[in-house]
Amino acid sequence: MLSFVYDMINWEEKQLIKKFRDTGIPVNLIDAKNNELNLTGKNNIDDTTFIRCLSHKRSLYYSYILESNNVNTINSFNTFNIAGNKLFTTSYLHKNKIPTPETYASFSKDNAIDTSNKMGYPLVFKPVSGSWGRMVSLIKDDNFAETIFSMNDMVNDNVYYLQKYTERPPRDIRAIIVNHELSAVTYRFSHESWKTNLSLGGNVEKADLDEDEKELLIRVGELFDPGVIGIDAMETKDGLVIHEVNSRVEFKGASKVYGDKIINDIVKFFKDLLNN
Repeated sequence: MLSFVYDMINWEEKQLIKKFRDTGIPVNLIDAKNNELNLTGKNNIDDTTFIRCLSHKRSLYYSYILESNNVNTINSFNTFNIAGNKLFTTSYLHKNKIPTPETYASFSKDNAIDTSNKMGYPLVFKPVSGSWGRMVSLIKDDNFAETIFSMNDMVNDNVYYLQKYTERPPRDIRAIIVNHELSAVTYRFSHESWKTNLSLGGNVEKADLDEDEKELLIRVGELFDPGVIGIDAMETKDGLVIHEVNSRVEFKGASKVYGDKIINDIVKFFKDLLNN
């Protein structure tokens, strides 16, 4: 039995649930929004658990509580904790000697503006958690910084993640890693924006990477527990730099060019896990 925790059923969740069942894997569906967890006793989840919550906090809490009760979760608490927070991710990548863009963290609006001036414009501001490119801003001057940082003050607890703008082609790279293996790798092209998020209208095609580039992506994947993650990279004149890791990776866009490969890889991973 595989427990499948979700808070919203999107394309990926529908396809995964169908494939699990078609493959003969019994699935126990659990809506995280309507299922309480006992912090001081036994819960109704004791099977290997695939956590696919859109909410980072739900994923974090579910993984921690279940792991505390000796339940194997995919992804693990450690993966959700690091990959779900851009500040932690960047620090973790740098600690492990993975090339990543120059980045600073500030903890007040005034210091964020001072730091931006020291870094030089343009630079990229990102919320430390979140997806789909929401509130990610290309900041070109002090006035725009003041506006964006004032908005951030109201919603993000005075944390300012400031990343040096990377000169790159009008695309980035998204790799899907399943159980420390490269399942798929695509170029994501921007559409009427500098952002490449498919949710904002970008398009996708298979990426043609050399062996060193593939090895770097696999090396990043191996820094995390076995599971299903996304790795985002950019091409520079000095080689690839890794700018994000996604603990709840979406792959609808990649599946348009890879077909069922990603879903099949995920299902095989869980089938092997359950059999062992």
